[in-house]
Amino acid sequence: MPRPDVCSYNAMLAGYARLALAAPAAEAFAAMPHRDLLSYNATLLALAGGGEMQKAVALYSELRGTSTSLGYSDQTFLALLVGCEKLVDRELARQLHAHLILHGFLSDIRIASSLVDVYTKCVCIADAEDLFNEMPVKSERMWTTLVCGYAEDGQLSTARRLFNQMPKKNILSWNSLMEGYVRHGQEAEALSIFQHLIKEGVHPDQITFSSCFRACAAVCALKCGQQIHGRLLRTGFYPNVMILSSLIDMYSRCGYLADARQVFSLTVQEKKDTLLWNALLGALCHHGHGQEVIGSFVQMIRERWKPDANTFLTVLKACCHCNLVEEGIGFFELMTERYRIVPGEDHYVCLVDLFSRSSSHDKMVELIKSSPLLFRKQIWEILAGNCIIHGNSELLKQIEEHMAELAS
Repeated sequence: MPRPDVCSYNAMLAGYARLALAAPAAEAFAAMPHRDLLSYNATLLALAGGGEMQKAVALYSELRGTSTSLGYSDQTFLALLVGCEKLVDRELARQLHAHLILHGFLSDIRIASSLVDVYTKCVCIADAEDLFNEMPVKSERMWTTLVCGYAEDGQLSTARRLFNQMPKKNILSWNSLMEGYVRHGQEAEALSIFQHLIKEGVHPDQITFSSCFRACAAVCALKCGQQIHGRLLRTGFYPNVMILSSLIDMYSRCGYLADARQVFSLTVQEKKDTLLWNALLGALCHHGHGQEVIGSFVQMIRERWKPDANTFLTVLKACCHCNLVEEGIGFFELMTERYRIVPGEDHYVCLVDLFSRSSSHDKMVELIKSSPLLFRKQIWEILAGNCIIHGNSELLKQIEEHMAELAS
């Protein structure tokens, strides 16, 4: 059987690169008797895409050191940029930037756009804007990436300035600015951007609607939320789970639990995943329906949805509200023992609240002592306060003794 030639190997490597299969690509590359630049480029892309960035850098060094006659192409650097973005290594990005200048590839708009992406992912926004300003021709992707970067970083005035200067705005840039406003507590601005988007004739997508409902929830803007819900229904596309959970939360926070329930009940069964169940549980808990939270949680388990840390946090809060001490402790143990979920600070705060009302003093003290969390002193202080509130003098004495040990 004839040995595969370079073209055959390259075709194989190109397939591995498309699928980001690093190990098979490295093996095939090592078996090649002869290699050309296409071989290096495809293997670089497979390694970078498959998360083996250090190996990709080593291969690039080999290309530079032992195969200088092969030269480089735009695909060489685009492959390295893919990996650099995955690795989120700002120093590597700056080194690659220097190589692009040295070899004259920075004038390629695709490479420059990718490098702006990398700098943004590495939270080097100033580097990204410096490169952006140096480019005589700026792609739509560059504009969008920079707006997204500044909005995500909370530099909203700069993001808005760049957004206003964009020659052509796409839905991603609109969404990024809206999301930035929502995330940083400027919900009214986010809704103003949405109104501007509609006036410009831009078609909102699922992310747009989700940001709008979250903004309405934060400021309890029920009428605005209902109008946007109506527009969503008129678009004709079926909302995804992200929108539905935002919609449930919006109606709940605006005081309309019945509408939140209706959104959940009208959702087709296959869409009711953990995120949507969490939204329902959160709505019920927000309105003080602790027993319903527990009932819905049981139903969620029966329907074979796997709860996560947020699910259990809501259930624990419900147990605290309803003074269901033993049930809450049982749910905490279910979370850690059956579902192997590592408790966070909020879970322990709920547990502390429950234990301060119980008679299981020794069990509680041992549990908190064994906690891997670094904020144990804070937990003890919360527990001491709860004991005073609930008149649990016996437990309070144990806590004060242990706090004295921590202070010594």
